[in-house]
Amino acid sequence: MRKIITLISCFVATIIVAQDNNYDISLGAYIPSQIEGIPSSAHAMLNNKLGQIITSNGISDDVRNSRFIITPNITVMSKDVVGTAPAKVALNLEMTLYMGDGVAGNLFSSESFQLKGVGTNETKAYMQAIKQLKPNNKKVQDFVANGKAKIIDYYNTNCNQIIKESEALQRVDNYDEALFLLVSVPTSSECYDQVKDKIEGLFKKAIDKECLTKYGVAQAIWAANQDIYAANEAGAILASINPRSACFGDVKKLFSKIEARVEDLQDRTWKLQLHEVDLRKSAIEAARQVGIAYGNNQPNTVYNIRGWY
Repeated sequence: MRKIITLISCFVATIIVAQDNNYDISLGAYIPSQIEGIPSSAHAMLNNKLGQIITSNGISDDVRNSRFIITPNITVMSKDVVGTAPAKVALNLEMTLYMGDGVAGNLFSSESFQLKGVGTNETKAYMQAIKQLKPNNKKVQDFVANGKAKIIDYYNTNCNQIIKESEALQRVDNYDEALFLLVSVPTSSECYDQVKDKIEGLFKKAIDKECLTKYGVAQAIWAANQDIYAANEAGAILASINPRSACFGDVKKLFSKIEARVEDLQDRTWKLQLHEVDLRKSAIEAARQVGIAYGNNQPNTVYNIRGWY
């Protein structure tokens, strides 16, 4: 009897988001909850396998909540109990991988794989079958390459809209999200040439706004109560401020005052330290980190994969 494991509804996402070394593409492995679930250990192995497919095809771990995703669907073609003492479970699976725009719901690429697994129980049979999916398989590599090419095309086609969305966010002082949009544009796309000069200025606006906000909070905490608890709370906030920001001079002055007070209170050196500018890192790289941090701190994206399978 053919048993379909449908990977839809009641979404529970595991995001392994990544950046292609050549394309600079953010790509996520997304495993929704399913109506009929595979065993939890096999589910974890599938998650790891998708991560291997991403990293083994020129992509490295990066941001959560990527717009573009790889997601699987599994069909159990047959399930048999074979042999005796002990009996073993034999599974024949068809796994189909899909890549596309999980926000707009547009499918870019798909490929199916026939997998077989035998184990002393169903979980082990699933795990053995999933092991057969090799990241360096030619079909896997072609599947990823086709999807990546369409992601590049998405940015080239929608470049003007992306810039307009970023500008609209800036007008309401939402600099972090505006920056996240721009740093997500792949460096090899034609669109990147249009956004790269905008990134550095937007980065400055984002960190300057953050600096003023955090400095104000830390200043209020310290003014209210100058004990070790306030010192630790205010100091931790100051220590999280980007040293490239315009108000960092004020941050250093307040931090020095708190540090001196801590030494009076405890007669020992404070462990907290301010960040220093990493001269090896360009403003673009620093901006990318701010954008990544924004993406990582957002609630899990609810993806639209209806109609993909």
